[in-house]
Amino acid sequence: MKPVLIVGAIAVVGIAPAQAGGLFVPGAGVVSTSRAGAAVASVDDGESLGINPAGIAKAPGLQITISATLIQYYMTFTRRGSYDPVFDTDPVTGTMVPRPYNDQPYATVENDPHPPLGIGSFQPLPVLAVTWDLGGRVKNLTIGGGLYTPTGYPFRDMSQGYEFLTDQNINNPGYAIAPPPTRYDVMKQESALLLPSLAAAYRVTPDFDIGIRLTAGNLKSKTSVIVWGTPGNVSEDIKNDSAFNAEVSDPFIPAAGIGATYRVGPTLEFGLNYTTPVVVNAKGTATSVKGPSTDQTLTIGPVPDAMAKCDTGGTMEQQKACISLELPMTATIGGRYKMLDEAGNLKADIELDVDWENWGKHCNYDDAHIVDSGCTSPGQYRIQIDSGLYRNGAFAQALNVNALNLGLQDTFGVRLGGAYYHPLGGSRLVARGGIAYDSAAAKEGWLRANFDGAARTTLALGGAYQGSSWQVSAGFGYVHEGSNTNPGANPDGSDCNPTPMSLGCGGTNRPPDQRQGPDPTNPLLTPDTQFENPYNQGTITSHYLMFMLGFSKSW
Repeated sequence: MKPVLIVGAIAVVGIAPAQAGGLFVPGAGVVSTSRAGAAVASVDDGESLGINPAGIAKAPGLQITISATLIQYYMTFTRRGSYDPVFDTDPVTGTMVPRPYNDQPYATVENDPHPPLGIGSFQPLPVLAVTWDLGGRVKNLTIGGGLYTPTGYPFRDMSQGYEFLTDQNINNPGYAIAPPPTRYDVMKQESALLLPSLAAAYRVTPDFDIGIRLTAGNLKSKTSVIVWGTPGNVSEDIKNDSAFNAEVSDPFIPAAGIGATYRVGPTLEFGLNYTTPVVVNAKGTATSVKGPSTDQTLTIGPVPDAMAKCDTGGTMEQQKACISLELPMTATIGGRYKMLDEAGNLKADIELDVDWENWGKHCNYDDAHIVDSGCTSPGQYRIQIDSGLYRNGAFAQALNVNALNLGLQDTFGVRLGGAYYHPLGGSRLVARGGIAYDSAAAKEGWLRANFDGAARTTLALGGAYQGSSWQVSAGFGYVHEGSNTNPGANPDGSDCNPTPMSLGCGGTNRPPDQRQGPDPTNPLLTPDTQFENPYNQGTITSHYLMFMLGFSKSW
């Protein structure tokens, strides 16, 4: 059973549109991102697909929107404490030899990804959309369609170049290298997500528009992670670990959104957007490499095809896997004030938006299993691996369904942004800016390297040159998260470092719902029987950089 890597692959992949808490930062394109996401009332082009589908009702004629956001996520993790003493038997003398890094403080690990389609560590996120008012053939109706992806960064490389070893020879130079402290969270991961969407908006009255968006997304994701290969590996001996690699995908991810805008006179406009929960059912394969000190007579292989629940055709090298999870429902409401010149043309505007995201939804559990098999949750992933235990080559038993808790809570965000329009002959120069704040998705003690759950403040600036029927826009954004520290996981707030003589935190293995932080997963155990061994006591320092460029044209 290989739940952690399937979870690792999905945990950083966003499906729901235009979210900012949890996995994503504000905006969906150059205009809305330059306003720090304050656009639910003002959006009026192809970016409406990800912000508020009612906005396309304000796009006259035929319009095309093309933009890209280059985003980079800087993150380091410094784990408190030091490596536990680990000893090896010298094959020549038979004496116990300490590892060179015993008792050394954990080193800071820096995210150093190389996105396959990136520019260095920057990843481009596209928006391509077309809207059309049907030439008036259906009065008051505008349709649209296109492709976009949420503003997030699903790439990690926390491996520090470390290669997992499988031999017992203590003279192998690799055993002198300290394994990265983040290995139980994530080693490497990357994902590709596309959200093809269709939208329609209808002008009910001259002041009231409604809209709907339907999305059929798809994703591909792969990840590498280390798990415990032996129960009770509280000394975190790399020889008692196992390395896993997984590739999963979901070719059809349904999502929907509804929105509305309402104008009060020429200067006030209000917007509302709601997105449904997004259920992901990803399937793929997983492979494993056992550490040299794990039980070599015990292997993991496929269950017989008659017992398979994900897919048939698993092999000893690759087993079939499937995962069910949910990205949260969201709601955003905002108001915009427009300042007009003497001729009634827009001179400037300012908008205030507030949003909510339901990351804290939970399913009911019984012995760490979801009671309702149809229940999904943003922070509780249901994992089914069509694997079983083999001893000396013979199938012994199937492994259980597993569930992983990410320790999430609902988030709230507030965004303030606007623009100033300066006439320039028959054209206009536009200056945009905004600031936003989003609360933390991770509960206290649950910040981790593979999921960005920190609170954040977004600062954004942008500008545009508008011709009579076209616009070129550019922008820059900085998302500050700073340094955030997970407290000690002991009941008294001190650091928890279990040993073979003193398991758990506070002298006992607490139930999963009482723990304050994630534990390494053991493929042989369900979370309720997993040893308590928090690996994220420490500090995460992080921020995002964004550069945006876009073009729109109307006919």
